[in-house]
Amino acid sequence: MTDTVVQKKNFNSKARIILISLLILLAILLVVSSFAIYFTLSYDKTHNGIFINDIDVGKMSYEDICNYLNSNYTGKLEDTKVVLKKGDITEEFSLLQLNVQYDIEDAAEKALEVGRNGNVFQRLSNIIRTKLNGLNIDLSYSFDANSVNNIIESFYSKTLIPVKETDVSIEESKVILQTGHPGESIDTEKAHEIVENSIKTCTGGTFDIPSVTIMPKSIDADEIYNKIVCEPSNAKATVEDNKVVVIPHVPGRKIDKSELLSLIDKHQDETDTQIILPVAFEEPEIKADEVNSLLFRDKLASATTHFSTSGQNNYNRGINISISASKINGTILEPGGVFSFNDVVGPRTVQNGYKTAKEYVAGKIVDGIGGGVCQVSSTLYNAVLFSDLETVYRKNHMFSVGYLPLGRDAAVSYNDLDFKFKNNTNWPIKIEANVKNNAITFTIHGTQEQPGKTVELSHVHISSNPAPVEYINDPNLEEGQTVVIQSGHSGYVVDTYKTIKIDGTVVSKTKLHRSTYSPYKTIIKRGTKKATPSEPVPQPTSKPANEVVDETLFQ
Repeated sequence: MTDTVVQKKNFNSKARIILISLLILLAILLVVSSFAIYFTLSYDKTHNGIFINDIDVGKMSYEDICNYLNSNYTGKLEDTKVVLKKGDITEEFSLLQLNVQYDIEDAAEKALEVGRNGNVFQRLSNIIRTKLNGLNIDLSYSFDANSVNNIIESFYSKTLIPVKETDVSIEESKVILQTGHPGESIDTEKAHEIVENSIKTCTGGTFDIPSVTIMPKSIDADEIYNKIVCEPSNAKATVEDNKVVVIPHVPGRKIDKSELLSLIDKHQDETDTQIILPVAFEEPEIKADEVNSLLFRDKLASATTHFSTSGQNNYNRGINISISASKINGTILEPGGVFSFNDVVGPRTVQNGYKTAKEYVAGKIVDGIGGGVCQVSSTLYNAVLFSDLETVYRKNHMFSVGYLPLGRDAAVSYNDLDFKFKNNTNWPIKIEANVKNNAITFTIHGTQEQPGKTVELSHVHISSNPAPVEYINDPNLEEGQTVVIQSGHSGYVVDTYKTIKIDGTVVSKTKLHRSTYSPYKTIIKRGTKKATPSEPVPQPTSKPANEVVDETLFQ
């Protein structure tokens, strides 16, 4: 029994020793673990298992990461060349050309943040998981998308084999159906993918770009038919930069649609095949040679007015008439074109050579730059009327003029009053102006479409209003003596008519417009000075004391 007690005591003693040892070991482990956790959590570099763009950056400081990435990315941009290749054709560029920028600081900050957020357990869990599984951080980047697009578009253009669509070739005497063939281009989507991957990894190299086949569109029989069939079109003339351009004639073409559909169905799967189609041609009435022979063949009409150059005012008027007429001379107006006097002649200014002469302004006769230009517009208006062209805009003067019959004048004032007419013929017209021997003549050349046509102008007197007379007493003139200082004239209302005759037979008579002219008063000085008995009383006279300008020639 004593031995049993001794054995029990020995067992208890050993158990106690083991327990104490375990407690001591546990304490040591706890201390060691605490130190390990402390050092792990307080570690100021990145933990193991962290990668940036698959590059191991574990155990690196923020500065180390930035320096390393700058060296392997930003610093390599200029030397990193990318070559896109298709057969023997290449397109080479460096990443520096693309204005590539890497956000290295952001990637370094993200690497250092691993295991540094959350409580102790969360941080340790993240650190352990990263060491076991690894963590890859993408390096953010940016680039100039326009530069990439331009490079790929350039490569696309150099390598493109265009698709050829089926079409028709229309010649002077035959129509050919030409079947197409497939085209080939680079796979631009794949090219973008390769370039962006090179940017992401900052790696260059030569890359073969795959091709994409471009198939022709299915043949549209209706479209082909509509291209072929047309009515004959006459050659015609138009005007560009005051020069006549002859547009060639186009023959008419016809084809049986069912026969065309049959031919298309037969050959639609063939490539680069030419089939002459059974097209019937119809010649137009007027061809290019005939157009050239008809251009300005006929004198449609002309009109002439006269003017005086005696005295300074009339001399200046003559200069103004010559300048404005020269601006119009040689003008060519296309069919349907509208002539604007103010647009063609331009501003009447001293800089343009115009002189001061009498003109109508606000109911008075005054000095103005360009006086006399209205005689040019009025003469042209008469040539237009006799040519049977269409008047678009015309206004008469406030007072009647002496160089044309009533109702046949056309007043103009730059930026205020214009004279416009339209070429209502099917051919260009040319305006010829001639100023010679105190006369201005406008001749309009074109193509007379109605042989034997003549134009006559007439007017119907509706009413008249006599010129009022104003007397001014002059104490320096003897009683009974008078001097006319302003010659007046009556006012009128007239309707103007145009009569068209073909071979002498009246075919139409049209009222053009009504013109209303205001009266212009006469001003007379009369004497009030008493005559002495010994002196004979002078006879009344209308002779002016100074030169009197003929107001009927104004404007």
